[in-house]
Formats: sequence, C-alpha cells, structure tokens
Amino acid sequence: MAKSAYDIAPDATFTEAAHTSLRQQLEEMMSNLEGTRAGDDIEALHDMRVASRRLRAALSVFAAAFSPKPFNVTEKEVARVTDALGAVRDADVQIEFMQKVEEGAPESEKVGLHAFVEHLQKGRDKERTVLVKELNRLEKSSFRKDFDALLGDEEKYRG
Repeated sequence: MAKSAYDIAPDATFTEAAHTSLRQQLEEMMSNLEGTRAGDDIEALHDMRVASRRLRAALSVFAAAFSPKPFNVTEKEVARVTDALGAVRDADVQIEFMQKVEEGAPESEKVGLHAFVEHLQKGRDKERTVLVKELNRLEKSSFRKDFDALLGDEEKYRG
C-alpha cells in the first residue's frame, strides 16, 4: 500500500485528513513567502506557486469538511495569491523561452526578439509589483488566524 504524501494515517477521518493536508500545504506555501517577495529566487516563486495550487486543490477536495462561509473566505484568499503568483511565474517562463529563441535566431531577427523580451520583462515587472502588494496584504491580514480558526486551531490566538 502506498504511503500518503501527507503522512495521513490509514484510519484518519476525512476531517483529520483535511486538516493534515491543508496545514502542510499552507506551511509549504508560506515558507516561500520571503524568497518570493525578495524576488531574487525564482525557485521560491515556483515553489510557492506549486504549493498554492496544491492548497487550492486540497481545499476543493475537502470543502465538505468545513462551514461554507469561513471556508469561502479562505479559498478566495488563496486564489488571489495563486493568481498573482501565476502571472509572474508565467511571465518568467515566457521570458526564458524567448531569450533562448533570441540566442538561436538569425541576426536579422534578434533586434525584434530582443524588443519583445524587453516588453515581456516590463509586463513581468508590473505583475511583480502586484504580487508583492498581494503578499504584503496577505501577511498583514488575518489570513493565518482565519486559516487556523477554519482548522479548529484558533486556541493559538487566545489569551
């Protein structure tokens, strides 16, 4: 029998499995926040995006385990971050691809390709500004507290 990627016991309840997997994906996503915000580690951005997408998928799978209103708030917050991460990551991938095309292109095409890469980089810079604002907003918001409350861990914030 295959071992759970989330170290979930075979006899765990649906709710226990939800809590374990959601907590792990949240921690993975948030562990890459600083590197992503700093902008000098494209792997942190990639890893944060992957974790946020996995968190969204897990939220979708386990939605039935939670009250709709707080769940929907949490899901929307994760979606906002995932979208902002995706815009920057997609731009990175496009830029990297076009730079490789530019390297192998005939001299007569390099000027146009270089201009296009610069255009992509300006767009990425704008998306990155949006991403940093989104990460700052998320960090200053009650997202972590609300997430813990959703999972029943709100006692971390009492007294």
